[in-house]
Amino acid sequence: MKEELIKFQYGVMSTKYALEAKNKLTAYAAMICNFGNNNHLIALYEPKEIVKDDQWINLNGKVSDRIDEVFGGEGAFDKYVEEHIDEIKEAYETIF
Repeated sequence: MKEELIKFQYGVMSTKYALEAKNKLTAYAAMICNFGNNNHLIALYEPKEIVKDDQWINLNGKVSDRIDEVFGGEGAFDKYVEEHIDEIKEAYETIF
């Protein structure tokens, strides 16, 4: 049986995007990959019950520490990407 995916909505400036992922960390990693050096501009919208406490938007571009915090601590984002790269790629391919 196929695992249920969660739809996440996010945006940069006035443009909104969506993707589907197995969990929020996979979704967040795919979003960050999508925007690269502009990941500090990503605003999280849906599902509200999941993303409400995870915002990292920062107009000054200083988000590395906050992203690590969301992922579980110092170096956690990089470790997550290394361990879940295939799932992140799958989520990235669903961006619309």
